[in-house]
Amino acid sequence: MLFCLNMTCDDLESAVDMCKRTPTVTPNTTTYSTTPKVTTFSTTFNAPTNGTKTEDTTTESTTTSNCVFEPEPDPEQYIEDACVVLLSFGMWKEEDCNRSLPFICYEERFFGQINISDVNTSAGNLSWSEGPGAKNISHYRVEVTGDKNQTFNQTKLFQYIENLTAGTLYKVQVFPVKCGRDLNPQNISFYTYPSDVQNLIVVSVTTVRANLKWSKPDGNHDFYSVTFINALKTEKQKCDNEECTITDLIPGTEYVFTVKAVVNKMTEGVPSNVSDYTIPSTVRNLRSADNDSTVIMAFWDPPTGNYSGYRYCLEEVNNSRKCTYCNITSDSSITANNDITNSGNSDTAKFSNTDCKTVDETETFIKQSNRSDGSMFCVCVAALTKNNTLSGEMVGIPAYTRPKSVDLSLIPSLKEMQATWEINGNYEKFEVTIISADAKDIQSYNTTNKDYTFTNLKAGVFYTVSVVTLNGDLTSVPANKSDYTRPAKPRDVKATAIKNNIQLSWGAPVESEGALIQYIVKYNTSFWDETNEINTTETNITIPYLRPGTKYTFNVMVLAGNLSDPATTHAKTEPEKRTLVLTMLCSSQTALHCDKPETRNELFETLKKKIDDKFQDLVHWKLKAKTSKDIL
Repeated sequence: MLFCLNMTCDDLESAVDMCKRTPTVTPNTTTYSTTPKVTTFSTTFNAPTNGTKTEDTTTESTTTSNCVFEPEPDPEQYIEDACVVLLSFGMWKEEDCNRSLPFICYEERFFGQINISDVNTSAGNLSWSEGPGAKNISHYRVEVTGDKNQTFNQTKLFQYIENLTAGTLYKVQVFPVKCGRDLNPQNISFYTYPSDVQNLIVVSVTTVRANLKWSKPDGNHDFYSVTFINALKTEKQKCDNEECTITDLIPGTEYVFTVKAVVNKMTEGVPSNVSDYTIPSTVRNLRSADNDSTVIMAFWDPPTGNYSGYRYCLEEVNNSRKCTYCNITSDSSITANNDITNSGNSDTAKFSNTDCKTVDETETFIKQSNRSDGSMFCVCVAALTKNNTLSGEMVGIPAYTRPKSVDLSLIPSLKEMQATWEINGNYEKFEVTIISADAKDIQSYNTTNKDYTFTNLKAGVFYTVSVVTLNGDLTSVPANKSDYTRPAKPRDVKATAIKNNIQLSWGAPVESEGALIQYIVKYNTSFWDETNEINTTETNITIPYLRPGTKYTFNVMVLAGNLSDPATTHAKTEPEKRTLVLTMLCSSQTALHCDKPETRNELFETLKKKIDDKFQDLVHWKLKAKTSKDIL
């Protein structure tokens, strides 16, 4: 009982004595009033501040309410509507339920819910559940502790707290006030949201990073959270200062950068946004074809990252340029990234806006026709983003149109080759070269004329003449033409018969000594009306399986486009001898005419002439006359 009243035995006796001390006379009722001794107690709670916990102690007071006593009725009197009451000295007794009795308002424990909502940078809505014995609670006292302390008395179950500092920890206690005394409070702590940062800008961007800068927000903060978003993903980075470098970005990509001040590691403030594009990366593997006299063609591979198109510039320059760097002197529509351009360097190609064009992202080559032949050009290509308004770094290479090739003609002779040509284009000089078929004889000269005569050549040799147009360091496609020098005939042709084979040998022409030339050997027999030929690069051959006892004619010629005059010789194969006997019968009207020697000789000579007319020396034959005596 004493514990519930929060009183000691002495306190209770003193209160009873005081109630009996001053009577107020009224019919049937006596009221005493006293103010009991004040008793205090304390509660301790923890509240986090900036990631740490601190202990705060609040002293709470408890006061005893006024007591009202009335004279006790006669205990022997019957009570029709009786209630059981507890007397001051601990005895239970029946009393009229409608009778007023003295009471003491003792403390009850306040176990309720408390909540803070709609918190912003400077205010929040506090709400709580009602305390025990709510009809006896006169009001609630709200105490706010932080950089600014505030106190409110509220009869409702909510309180709007304002005029707070952004990014600050506040501790709130809600005390139910019952019978003039404070019950134990409900406690809650919260942070106001940090304010938004000011003057957020993107100071600079590269292909993979962005430098941000801003001013401190009003109020307090621990650090900053920077969120950067592209079309594919969202990433976050912690920054301790008002300047921050965001790395590992994708080239040519639009990013939205959101900066928030943060307190308590997780309470983020009002966001501030800024957006920008990273610079596109450079195109890769830029190269030119350089294989046409009036057309410039260049190719490249797409850059890493994102891009919306390409910008290329083409300008004719002198041959001393290297086109290492590119610089556009004027253009208001495209922002160029010329950080590395050295405008004073002779390797820098300078372009005006009229020298440049834009192509869409699907095209990775350019083709420009009707360009000057034999000229050098600088080709520069950059990737674009931001709807083709932001340019990456330009990559430059030299590109060329070839000088035109000449129209070549050759006039060969025995030991010379005259080359003449015509050209309709730019040139500085010509390089003329002649090379033999076996590549052992090579001559090369430069000339500004449109003709050249090569001398000291070998007769009957196949030569190729090449003419290259030169214009500075630029070269044309070679104009090539081939022909033979006029051939000379072979020397010292010899034929030797071995049975039905003939060995043939000869010497190379003096004018062709040491050169690899080709020969044609034609051989025939008129008697048998047979003709054959052999091609060879040798100077001796054996012709087998010929007809025995037959005369063959051999013509050896140099084959060099046209045939040379032949070197001729003859040879007979060895005969396979056979004897043919012809018996002649003679009849005459003149007696003994056939037996005369003159008649015999005339007949023999006539026969010999006929055989000679037929065989001549084309085959082996021999006619011999014999008498019947000789035969027998």
